[in-house]
Amino acid sequence: MTDKPTPIGVSVDDILAAMGQADGYLDITPDDALALYRLALAHAVERVRLRLTVGRLMTREVHTLAPETPAVEVARMLAQAGVSGAPVVEGGQLVGVVSIKDFLPRLGLPRQSTPMALVAGLVSGELCAAGDFPGVSARELMTSPALTVGPDTPVGEAAALMDGRGINRLPVVEVGRLVGIITRGDVVRASQSLKIAE
Repeated sequence: MTDKPTPIGVSVDDILAAMGQADGYLDITPDDALALYRLALAHAVERVRLRLTVGRLMTREVHTLAPETPAVEVARMLAQAGVSGAPVVEGGQLVGVVSIKDFLPRLGLPRQSTPMALVAGLVSGELCAAGDFPGVSARELMTSPALTVGPDTPVGEAAALMDGRGINRLPVVEVGRLVGIITRGDVVRASQSLKIAE
């Protein structure tokens, strides 16, 4: 057997576990080898899934905002970065998160409105494009305290938290400091990679 690992990292232990799951004696024919490989791969994928933590998936280079950043500049920065929200950091400490949902009430929409509801309101003239933003800063917009996870949090737990709270990102904090961010997109990409491996 070669020591070269497969992309998902099937180990000898995975092969032995798969052999233990196989019914009866295996005469290693090509079909049997394929069956054994599939069992070993499933075992490896499950092992990876159980051990996958936020720290392995999170983005470390995080777009952050200062609390005094004007709302207009917050919107511009988020648009340029191609993100719908960002952590607000003061003195190295996370103090909140600003997302598109924090802008919606000032535009006359409920926080849970979809982006298309915003577009429809602007196109129809029912909403004022400028909204109630003059003099408003990130500190006044942000949701605080921010919901966070640690780098050792299992990815499944972070995904359940995002799903349960209807949010798209979680700042990752270690000893009070922002060390990264994990998004729904990160979780989806990791899940797809594991499904492809299976």
